[in-house]
Amino acid sequence: MNRVRRRERLLIGILVVVMMIGALTLIRSQPWGRIDLRPLKPNTPNWIVCARLDSDARGDLMVILPDGRTQMLTQDAFDDRSPDWAPDGKKIVFSSNRRDYVYQLWTIDPDGKGLQQLSLGGGAKLAPVFDQDGAHILHIAQGLVTEIDAKGQHAAQLIPSPAQMVQVRDQYGQIAFRYAKRVDPNLIAAVQRIDEGEQAVLQNLTVAQRQFALPVLIAGEQVDLDWSPDGRSLAVGGAGLIVPTPEGERHMGGIIRFDLEDPSSPQPAALWLSPDNTQAAIELAWSPDGARVAFVLCERRKNGELRRLGLATVPEAGGAPTLIVEGEVYHPDWAPDGQHLVFAMGKPGERQIYTIRIDGTELKPRTQSGDHITPRWSPAK
Repeated sequence: MNRVRRRERLLIGILVVVMMIGALTLIRSQPWGRIDLRPLKPNTPNWIVCARLDSDARGDLMVILPDGRTQMLTQDAFDDRSPDWAPDGKKIVFSSNRRDYVYQLWTIDPDGKGLQQLSLGGGAKLAPVFDQDGAHILHIAQGLVTEIDAKGQHAAQLIPSPAQMVQVRDQYGQIAFRYAKRVDPNLIAAVQRIDEGEQAVLQNLTVAQRQFALPVLIAGEQVDLDWSPDGRSLAVGGAGLIVPTPEGERHMGGIIRFDLEDPSSPQPAALWLSPDNTQAAIELAWSPDGARVAFVLCERRKNGELRRLGLATVPEAGGAPTLIVEGEVYHPDWAPDGQHLVFAMGKPGERQIYTIRIDGTELKPRTQSGDHITPRWSPAK
């Protein structure tokens, strides 16, 4: 009898363990069930994450370590894009089609461990960007500007607001945003694709439910934007920006700063303009100290195509651009010290990652082969 009872207790114990393992596996497979059992994660000052493209333009994530070594975080047949660091440098969010070939948001640790799916539901989730507090991630979900909390539990549509949906569909026929950024919790700047090109939109969440039209800052052939670190100003650059003048609207390339002491009445000031629209400023990045804006300087050809001339900066108060390095530059991003930049340079299919000081010295190739895009410098210090 005692043997039978011991066997029963043993079988019950085994069954409980199996059930606990199964439950833990199920929980960990869900975005809402993220459990990180590691007490320590890599310390990432001066780490750089980027996407490395294969011959079919599918991306894998890679980090470049301070000593020059590289480490692949993902390497498979799926497409991983648009990496962005959490503010503490402990997580990387990215977009991937690794589940059912639908682009969803995923997170991964900087050493390649802890891969987790963050978002669910149909439709592509693209262009994720962490908020400064690390609590939310802005992204584009089926063309809409959406946020999701960093645990993947709650998502909300932000642009257009529900009150603006009908007007936006009637006016533009479709809703197609490219990316969005936020510093102030209530102010979101986003780039919207429209039939005539693109436009910069500034959404104030405190009044969005009472507005029926999108608050547009400026339109152009191509538009890019970035916030000042304090969130009080927004730099909008591009090609063919529609600029009001005393003689009427003109199309110009360049960068315009919008000061937002009163978000309902943004005050524009030109940082640099190309009056004849023969040059353009794209892929803007405001420095961490707020002193300057980096961008890709382009030549605008008569047919509207842009030829990338190099990496440039302009002072936050405005002035002539300073060309730091010449070449076919892509996706500049600042180091936390505000003295160095990382970027991709080269022809598509051969783009390598470089770093450089803002005075144009210490140009260093950080990769030697392959094709790399969207480098992002870890914010960890």
